[in-house]
Amino acid sequence: MLGAALFLAAGLFAPSPGWTAVGVGVSCRDTGRTGVYGTYVAYGGWGVKGAWARAWVDEVYRTALTGRGIRYLCAVRGPATVDYADREIGNMALARYLMAKRRGLVIVAAHSSGSFVAHELFAELEGMGSPGATLLGRTVYYDLDGGESGLTATLVEALRRAYFVYADDSTIGTRSANASTMIALGTRYAAKGGVLVVNAARSGCRPGARWCLHDALVNEQPHDPETFDLERDYQGFLPDRPAAIAYLAAPWDPPDS
Repeated sequence: MLGAALFLAAGLFAPSPGWTAVGVGVSCRDTGRTGVYGTYVAYGGWGVKGAWARAWVDEVYRTALTGRGIRYLCAVRGPATVDYADREIGNMALARYLMAKRRGLVIVAAHSSGSFVAHELFAELEGMGSPGATLLGRTVYYDLDGGESGLTATLVEALRRAYFVYADDSTIGTRSANASTMIALGTRYAAKGGVLVVNAARSGCRPGARWCLHDALVNEQPHDPETFDLERDYQGFLPDRPAAIAYLAAPWDPPDS
């Protein structure tokens, strides 16, 4: 598409160097920061390509995470089907990568259908016994207008924190596409963090454009005011279209700390 070509020519789509493949659909990089040990993992939604997910993670790191104890970054491409029926992503390889990091929090953000892939990671860690349980206890989870499939009460209880995030643009009276699911899950798991509403009043979405607001949890001002445009929304970050990072202001400490 012409718009994508213009962004590419401007160098705005190019992820930072240093990314290496960890497993199928999973790439990670070491930022080289010293004295910090945290890892940020982001799961793209259905159809999101690996390069797009890496561009998203790089921008979130640049704008929100350089001062928050994060050293390692992991980007996961979106599932091939909306319901992640094929289970094709290399979560076990990612689990091993994370297990090798003995210190620091693990911050997991999963957008849309990427939440189903994240839940698979949690289940695989749970299946590893005590070491996996320890890692889950260091994990803060943000379900970004995603879903519930694969998520159990036992898994949520094992996490350090769990937030269920939706976008609300009060100027047009519209919420993101999966807001009702996020409200239901967040209410159920309120003790772990619960519902998190992102003010998307500058989204530029049209009234009723729930899928545009769905992408407002990746890009504050999605490129198509009527619906989602994954290729541009995951990569086309400009001064007037910054990465959505408001959800990361939610506490990372356990609720009872």
